[in-house]
Amino acid sequence: MEKENLECRKKAMSLLNYRDRTEWELRDKLLAGGFEEDEIEDAVEYVRSFHYIDDLRFAKRFVELHREDRSEKRLRQDLKRKHIPEEYIEIAFEEMFTDDSAAIRREIKKRLSACDDLTEISEKERRKIAMSLYRKGYQTSDIFREMEYLLKIDGN
Repeated sequence: MEKENLECRKKAMSLLNYRDRTEWELRDKLLAGGFEEDEIEDAVEYVRSFHYIDDLRFAKRFVELHREDRSEKRLRQDLKRKHIPEEYIEIAFEEMFTDDSAAIRREIKKRLSACDDLTEISEKERRKIAMSLYRKGYQTSDIFREMEYLLKIDGN
């Protein structure tokens, strides 16, 4: 094996030792590191043979780790930005994602830090909270459903 291929494999292993990456991220880092396409291809095949890179596993783990603090829309965008194939994204969501309810409730409660419940804030403040959640990618119907749920709990 050529010295350059060995160096590229070592760099790939080093990058994956630091954190899990998608195949696209690994290729991008190696290319930025000055390696040639054939060296990168050899290194990617090498680490793939040991299952050190696996875009499906990455997608499932990413959804699992972030499903409670990001909307489904945001998670999908993040995975697409990492060049995860659409079919892997669908599989990850089928297996890992339920809905946005828990994440929305947590975000609302986080924004209520000054008061104990949703009934103590004005309608204007509720709309402000709703708009900030909407900008994070949550559906308005889900936001208002969860606000109503929290109002019923706090109001009783």
